[in-house]
Amino acid sequence: MNKKGFTLVELITTFALSTLLITILINVFLIIKNIYYESDLKTKLLIEQGNLSDIMNSKINKDHLISYSRCNDSSFCYDFVFDDGTDTKLIITSLYIKFGDYVYNLGNGSKVVNPTIIKENVELSDISANNSFLVITIPIKNDKYPNQDFGIKLVYQYNSNITSL
Repeated sequence: MNKKGFTLVELITTFALSTLLITILINVFLIIKNIYYESDLKTKLLIEQGNLSDIMNSKINKDHLISYSRCNDSSFCYDFVFDDGTDTKLIITSLYIKFGDYVYNLGNGSKVVNPTIIKENVELSDISANNSFLVITIPIKNDKYPNQDFGIKLVYQYNSNITSL
C-alpha cells in the first residue's frame, strides 16, 4: 500500500497540539503584558513622587520660606512666600497637584487622600536653634496599589525666633 499522506488521526493530533501551544503562548503573552503595564505604572508614580518632592524641597530650602497662608480658594490651596519676595502656590485638586510651574497630573486611578499642612513647635532653651517644624503631607493612592502611598511628606525645620510661619 502507498503511504504518501497523513492519516486523519495524525492531522487531528497535530491540530490539537498546535492549538494547545498557541493558547499557552497567548496566556503567557497576556500575563507578561499585565506585568509590564503594572510595573510601568508603578515606575511612573514613583518618578512623579520623586519629582514633586524634589521640587518642593528644593524651593522651600533654597529660597528660605518665611510664611504661608491659605488661598481664597475652595480647593486645597496654600500660598508660600519666600525671603526673596517670590511666592509659590500649592494647589491640590482631584485632577492634579500644582506647585509653582510644576504640575503632577493625577491619572490612572490615582487620587489625593486628606492632604495636610501642620506646624509644630518644640520648646528649646537655645534660641538660635531650629525649634519648629512645618510638615506637608500629600498622600497619593492608586487603585492598582491600595496599600502603597505614592505621595510626599516634606518636613521643613526652621527657627521660629527668626521665621514667622
